[in-house]
Amino acid sequence: MPWYIFAAATPFFYSISVFIDKYLIEKRIKDPLALTALFALSSGVLGIVIGLIVGFKSIGLYQTGLIIFGGMLLSFYLLPYYKAMQIEDASTVIPLFQFIPVITLVLSAIFLKEILTIKQIIGLLIVVVAAISLSVDRIEGKIFKPRKTLWLMFLSSLMYGLVGILFRLTVKETNYWTTLSYQYIGTGIAGLILLLFPKVRSGIKKDIKSIKSSIGIIGMDKLTGVLAQMAEARAVSLAIVPLVNIVASIQPLLMLIEGIFLTILFPKIIKENIKKGVIFHKLVAIFFIFIGLYLVYR
Repeated sequence: MPWYIFAAATPFFYSISVFIDKYLIEKRIKDPLALTALFALSSGVLGIVIGLIVGFKSIGLYQTGLIIFGGMLLSFYLLPYYKAMQIEDASTVIPLFQFIPVITLVLSAIFLKEILTIKQIIGLLIVVVAAISLSVDRIEGKIFKPRKTLWLMFLSSLMYGLVGILFRLTVKETNYWTTLSYQYIGTGIAGLILLLFPKVRSGIKKDIKSIKSSIGIIGMDKLTGVLAQMAEARAVSLAIVPLVNIVASIQPLLMLIEGIFLTILFPKIIKENIKKGVIFHKLVAIFFIFIGLYLVYR
């Protein structure tokens, strides 16, 4: 299948996973460290299973180190992301992932020698400015100041952007399934590192009852997240990373639509701010995101 099919599947699965994340972090498991450790360890198990099926092929010490480090970042990027989700609506947080195309654009130019045209760069900047407009607060004197979530999501986006770059660097030298296996093993290693900290272990013990009662929800969250990651990994193995991430920029619109419906239908589970002014602000920002995308692909 073409790369853009996998790229488009990424935000679809992620949009489902994000709302499950929001529900878990608000209603069930309060400690982001505990939730991150659990997801990381389950990814590590998946990586081992994939490796056993396709075979653990030697890809060299350097390539192995790169992809395992990328896998660790695939765990650690969740920490600032979960913190941001505790502070803001999901449909406000997710557009801030539009930092990722900018970060991957710069990193791709440096490490992969993959450079976009001037028109594409302009479109990319429009996408990012529109996303940032969702993360400011109006204060006295009509001056704007960035919310804390802006900085949290920049850090999260930086780590996630590096994941895609490191995956593409490695997959060029081997194959998709082997690279994915080592990446998930790296994610599992990050989970083990987190368990070394007493605060993480105590957080898991504190939430153990909630974890047990939420095992089905956690499983669904993990499944949709893994499907999104696998689709994205497949896309970046077929196309340059910035283009893959730009296609994924349709996620803010998906999040807004889903957030409105979930708030109306299931307000006790998910409750987003659906005031007319807030929705209008988000729609304008999303409109400019699509203008940026048009320039990228025109």
